[in-house]
Amino acid sequence: MNNLHKYLSDEEFNNIKIEKNLYVKALALVNILFKDKKDKEGEPYLLHLMRVSNSVVEPNTRVAGLLHDTVEDIESITYDDLLDIGFTKPIIDIVRIVTTEDKEKPYHDKITSILETNNYEAIKLKYADMSDNSNPERISKLDKQTQEKLHEKYDKELNRLKEYLERS
Repeated sequence: MNNLHKYLSDEEFNNIKIEKNLYVKALALVNILFKDKKDKEGEPYLLHLMRVSNSVVEPNTRVAGLLHDTVEDIESITYDDLLDIGFTKPIIDIVRIVTTEDKEKPYHDKITSILETNNYEAIKLKYADMSDNSNPERISKLDKQTQEKLHEKYDKELNRLKEYLERS
């Protein structure tokens, strides 16, 4: 059984499954899955997903931008669940590449793994995600210690992604 049934009524599941426009499908799904989630600043998490999606242009990457935190942040949701509800393998591949599977793995190594895929769209998506997560306007709302931690986590890795994208 699809784990999305834990979060969606049968009617919601069926309506999303039959939706042909993959962007509309993803938007409908994340609106339900993330409706009560907040980000570190206390803002609706959906806003992050929308900003990330809207900062890339390729259609599959825009859809993956909406879905990029689904498997990582929504308990028991799998890539097979996303495939079953109608997302394509190329979209799921992008989501899989940017998803943090191993929470213990150093962040530098996670970015290295993403870069090693040479999947340009996944790398663009990760860059968009990290850019939004480290946006000065957003992180200025956090305490100084958290701000420093985020700068330490993202700044060097953002530059690595940017250099790859500029070379490609």
